[in-house]
Order: sequence, then structure tokens, then C-alpha cells
Amino acid sequence: MSAAKKIFNIVGILILFIGLILSFFVVFFVKDPGDIQNSYIQFTFILYLISQAIYYFSIPQRSLFDAEQKKYIPNIVFQIIAVIKAILEIVIISLHLDLVELLISLIICSLIANAIIIILCKKQHPNLNTKVKSDYSMLKDVKHLFVNTLASVLTNNIDIVIISKFIGLNYVVIYSTYNYFVEALKQFIDKISGATFSGVGDLLLESKEHSLKIFNEFNGMMFFIATVICVPFFFVINQFINIWYEGKIFTSVTLAVLFTIILFYQTIRTPLKVFTLSSGKFKEVKIFVILEILLNLSLSLILVNQFGIPGVLIATVISLLVADFITKPFVIFNKILHHKPYKYYIVCIANFIFCALEILWMNIVFKTQYSSILECLIYGSIIGITNLIISTIYFYLTKQLDFLKRFKKERE
Repeated sequence: MSAAKKIFNIVGILILFIGLILSFFVVFFVKDPGDIQNSYIQFTFILYLISQAIYYFSIPQRSLFDAEQKKYIPNIVFQIIAVIKAILEIVIISLHLDLVELLISLIICSLIANAIIIILCKKQHPNLNTKVKSDYSMLKDVKHLFVNTLASVLTNNIDIVIISKFIGLNYVVIYSTYNYFVEALKQFIDKISGATFSGVGDLLLESKEHSLKIFNEFNGMMFFIATVICVPFFFVINQFINIWYEGKIFTSVTLAVLFTIILFYQTIRTPLKVFTLSSGKFKEVKIFVILEILLNLSLSLILVNQFGIPGVLIATVISLLVADFITKPFVIFNKILHHKPYKYYIVCIANFIFCALEILWMNIVFKTQYSSILECLIYGSIIGITNLIISTIYFYLTKQLDFLKRFKKERE
């Protein structure tokens, strides 16, 4: 714990320091800033950097909760703060306040969330001594984890940097509007799957057959969640943006399709991420994470000028499929589960096809153009409930609802 605290404090400080240096060059990644001054762009970048870097200073405490299978504690804290953030964002936007006020509110919320987690950790572990001699033997594994974490940060920000540099800030607004809803749903889904991290680590110490069974249950659960969420998301997202922003934000079916695919895959890749983290196989998957960055960056640069935002999103989808879906399961199955991944791919492809067919027939049967938020919510609910019923039947018939039996046993 002592070493972890020092290491992640240094990482947090390094991120702030490197980000501060990069802030002097961030204006070069903005095409046609218009009336926005360079100093304003730099200042808002620094504020956003601070809001993100704060989380590194509570990683040791969150890891301790993780190890004790009490991840629900930081999850509850972050969920409450997320709700407060959302309320503040709505209020600030409604009052037409500046982006600076919004970012400052995010920093305050982040500080409060991390302070609460640190205090709760100290309260539950009053005898924990973080001043003892540090054991840095973990560094040999941390360096691979750091590469994976850094690569994930770069991957998550490549799209917006390229759009800003090659298309302009107006298109950043379009991308960010869609991505805001995608990220909100991803965070919600992460809270559902987050509690499984520490439990999977214990299961991997048992028989490989049992671990494989748990993986299949987990995979079925995430596919079920992805299908239940992404189908209504596709039908509602454009209509909601059009109505909420009064037609000021450009929308298209192509953007809705691509963002839905990204949300769907980011959801169903969760078991791969969880088993990688729980087994500590960071070194084995490091090459694929780097490959994902290189593919995303190179394809985005090729496609952005010709296709705009859809080109950047297509590059993201291709990089995810090639560097993650086609490669990472082989590491998980061969190195961790000691089985061949072919059945996994068959199940995934079948589920992909089912979800696509759901969207296709619903697009024909249901009304997809709405004139008010209320109408959007009503039809979204009808589509969502219909999709939930049909998806439950499909996943039951294909024996992918075994995770429900586990939940039932735990309650008993």
C-alpha cells in the first residue's frame, strides 16, 4: 500500500506536469478556432486535465477496496457524484454559463469524490500504515499496466483530437454531443460489471473449467445488456438530440449506427477486460493495445478528410475489431482459460446478427420520427420493452441467461 501510494502519486503528478507542457501546444490541434482565444483553449485544457488527474491519487485506496471485494463502496460514491455532476451540468448549461464554470464544478466534484474514498478507506483501516518501508517489487507488473492505461487514454482521445485538427471545432461539438450519451451509458454499464473484478481474480485460482463457465456467463450477461441498451439507443439518440438542442446539432443515421456499434462493442468487450485485469496478463495484451492505437490513428488520418466524422468513427470500429476482437480472445482463452476461442466467436457473431435483425425489423414496424421529448420517451420505452422481451426469449433459448441463476442463488 505504501509503495502503491507513492507510485500513483508520482503518476498523477507526472500527468499534470506533462499535460501542462502539452497545453502550450494544444492550440495547434484546433482548426479555425474563430473568436476563441488561444489562452482560453489552453486554460480550459488545463482545467479538464486537473479534473481527470485527480482520480490517480485515490487508486491505492480503491485497489484496497477491490482486493477486499468491496468495490461497491467507491462505486456508490462515484455514482452519487456522477448524478450531482449531471445536475450541475444541466443547471450550468441552462444558465448559459461558461465552459470554465462547468470544468471548475467537475474539479470540485472529483476532489470531493476522491476525498470521501480516502476518508472511508482510513476509517475502515485505522491501523493501516502507509509510512512503512515501501516494497517496489510490483513495478515489474505496473510498467505493463501503465502502458495499457496510457494507451487506453490515448485511444479514447484520438478521435476528438483529429476531428479538432482536421475538420474544426464545430464538428467537435457534434462528436461530443453523441459521445456524451455513449460515455454516460458506458459508465452506467461499468458500474454493473465493476463489482466482478475482484471476484474473478479468486475464481481464476480455482479450476479452469469453472473459470470458463464463469466467463461464458459473464459474456452472456454483457451481450444481453448490450442488446437491451443499444437497440433503443439507436432509435432514440438522433431524435432526442434534434428535439433537445432544437435542431442546432447536426445528426445523421450514419452517426447513430457507428456510435451504436461502438457502444455495443465497448460493452461486450467487458469480460475480456475483466479477465485480463484479474489475471494480470498485461504484458501479453500490451502489443494489441498498441496496435489498436496505431490502427486508429493511421486510419483516422486517411479517412477524416474524405468522410469527416464518420471516417474517424469507422477507423475506431476497425481498430477495435482488428486489434481487440480478433486478437485478444486468443490470449484470454489460451493463456488464462486454456481453451480454444472458436465457440466464443460463434456465439459473438450469432449475437451480432440477432441485434442487427432487431434494429432492422423495428425500423420497419415502429415510428422513428418524433416531435417532442415525451413522444421520444414513449416510443423509446415501447421499443425498449419489446426489445427486452424478444431478447430475453432469444438469450434464454441460446442458454445465455445462466447468470440469472447465479444471482438467484446469491440472494437465497
